Amino acid sequence: MPPEFNDRLRRYAQKFGETYAAYLVTEQDREYFWCSEERGVIGFRRLGRYVNVADGLLAAPADRELLLKEFLAFVEQNRWRPTFVNVPRTELNLFRRHGCQVTKCGEEPLVRLQRTDWQGKESQWVRRQESFCKRQGVQVCEINPDPADAVYQRDVAPQLDEISRDHLASTLHGKDLRFFVSQFSANQLDGKRLFVARKDACIMAFIVCNPGLDGDLWAVEVYRRRRDAVRGVIPYTIMHAMRVMQAEGVGYFSLSLAPFLRCTPVVGDSVVFRSVANFWWRHLNPLYDVRGLFHFKSRFRPDYREMYVAAKPAVTIRSMLVIAVVWNLFHFNPWRLLKRCLFHKRSTQHSDLAESGERGDRAIRELRHDPARVTIPTPKSVAATKTIPAPTIIPAQKKPAVVVEEKHFGETRAQETVAV
Repeated sequence: MPPEFNDRLRRYAQKFGETYAAYLVTEQDREYFWCSEERGVIGFRRLGRYVNVADGLLAAPADRELLLKEFLAFVEQNRWRPTFVNVPRTELNLFRRHGCQVTKCGEEPLVRLQRTDWQGKESQWVRRQESFCKRQGVQVCEINPDPADAVYQRDVAPQLDEISRDHLASTLHGKDLRFFVSQFSANQLDGKRLFVARKDACIMAFIVCNPGLDGDLWAVEVYRRRRDAVRGVIPYTIMHAMRVMQAEGVGYFSLSLAPFLRCTPVVGDSVVFRSVANFWWRHLNPLYDVRGLFHFKSRFRPDYREMYVAAKPAVTIRSMLVIAVVWNLFHFNPWRLLKRCLFHKRSTQHSDLAESGERGDRAIRELRHDPARVTIPTPKSVAATKTIPAPTIIPAQKKPAVVVEEKHFGETRAQETVAV
């Protein structure tokens, strides 16, 4: 795309993104569809005639139906089969109106920063990690990842790349997964926020946060540490980032998707997808540690938002295989998988993982955005501060619609759309 379209793409992801994955639309492995008058954009990846969308409908709420309608007409004209992943609950009626089958694929843990103080017994684990790291002399700060800054290039970027390579070398897949997760590069963090944990001059760990909701949502989607890092350094770094953003007036901090969490039935869903998701949750943890991810994220005591897969006309076994191939899920070392399975079988640690329960204790129906309370951060950095450009908002020509949500979390009941 021309440079002006790339800039507009970033602004739309920052302004209109409502999930942890929205800013992934700026990755270099996507094609893009712009609707009429460039009022919205969809990033997708195609394999054969199967199209996968992971980043959401990046448009103003009043323009999302137009964007979806034109995109579905486009893929139908080419005889492609679209699948949308990470669809929030508030958009289910929109997809159903256009003939899509929706199936639950997991839940996104979100910390409501303005309602959280991390006090009490339920937050004692994260407080212990903070206290221990501070006693060990670990300090966390935010760094502006400006590739043009000589100090960043000399002192920070090489350490980040070293930690990332060392982390990936120890994983089952040996490299970054794709499409549904970021491809980390220390020199390609434009628009993101970087927090590093240091002990003396050595960087022990770092996290990268993606923007959304015009700065009212930040999602930690990449977190990595050295093998010999101080215990608890990742929770400590995440807590520091949340405290900084809480002081800025940020509303939500996403811990990214907990895949296959509580994939309960909904009306008209895919029995095949739901069965595979629940089987994976119970029996395939060594292949992709979904229960371990949920256990770690649950320690921050978040609220949970249901996420869905929407496919037209429906999810099929072939479309599920395409998702796994695009994700690079099957590109793993079989010997490492065998070793992990044996260790998992002998270990008793997996029995101590948090129980998911039938439904979350606290559910988020809708993200309520208040841009007035968000302040633009000034990171303490070795590099010069780079500000996020103000987004260009295209006036909506249609009146928005209000979705009357279902009353019970995890259950499917009649819904209606009321014109405003």
